[in-house]
Amino acid sequence: MSCRNEPAGPARETITRVKTVEIVSETISIPIHSSGFLATSEEMKLSFKAGGIVARVNVSEGDRVKKDVVLAGLNLSEIKANVNIAANGYEKALRDWTRAKNLYADTVATLEQFQNASTALDVAKSNLNIARFNLSHSVIKAPGDGIILKQLVKENELVSAGYPVFLFGVSGESWKVRSGLSDRDIIRINPGDSAVITVDAYPGIKFPAEVEQISGMSNPMTGTYEIELTLNGSGYRLAAGFIATVDVFPAKKTTIMKVPVGAVVDADGEAGYMYAIDSSDKVAKIRINIISISGSYAAISGISGEVKEIVSEGAAYLKDGMKVEVVR
Repeated sequence: MSCRNEPAGPARETITRVKTVEIVSETISIPIHSSGFLATSEEMKLSFKAGGIVARVNVSEGDRVKKDVVLAGLNLSEIKANVNIAANGYEKALRDWTRAKNLYADTVATLEQFQNASTALDVAKSNLNIARFNLSHSVIKAPGDGIILKQLVKENELVSAGYPVFLFGVSGESWKVRSGLSDRDIIRINPGDSAVITVDAYPGIKFPAEVEQISGMSNPMTGTYEIELTLNGSGYRLAAGFIATVDVFPAKKTTIMKVPVGAVVDADGEAGYMYAIDSSDKVAKIRINIISISGSYAAISGISGEVKEIVSEGAAYLKDGMKVEVVR
């Protein structure tokens, strides 16, 4: 009796319990997410007009300074000597011109001699102005209230004319954020588009910003296009170099379908799949295009208008054609 061989009954169909959600269409501004770094509203490379030996450096990196404060100065021995040479040359040229003028009035000197003396006087005067100008620019003064971002030269070093000595950042309420975007994102934004900036130093604080400039050429090192955003940081202590998270909201809006992230399966880049339920409570696997993901929701496209309801929970356990029980 223990060895009876009875035929097996028909296999029972497995029914998976799932939750569903209706597809919601919205016309929104799809944000462009990126990262960047904080910079002062204006950066300048400060240098000496003439070359020479650096005699003194009065500031260090990170120092905040006021407008017209002397930051550094050259050794003036050679520069003052050039001013003295130019001054003596001008005095001699002036005496020669005065003598030539008197002789020409007495018809002793020719017109050519008087004209040559006048030209020599003009040249000597210009040389004196150049020497005095170089003397006045033998010190570097702060062009405005700001901060020393970088010190590139130290005392007793020999620098050539125009060689950067300081990288100076003009401080104020306005800051800039520089961020790199792909070519696909850069064509979606325009100057004036709004943005939201967050920095790690102030978690939870969202700084309103605005797109100011868009690069017309990609960075050859990264292949991205740089944008500059203006940020109002009044009331907060910010510093150049802070890492920033950027969300740009293009003015142009797009109609999308909004679904929970859990409804998307087998995602690969911009492609993914979802399960729709037919009238017989069976699921059909459909391909979708993922536009963006924000929080717990995904913006998608590519769904037929006939699909009204999709699986929101339990999609990971489904296969195409499976029968389901909807839990409402």
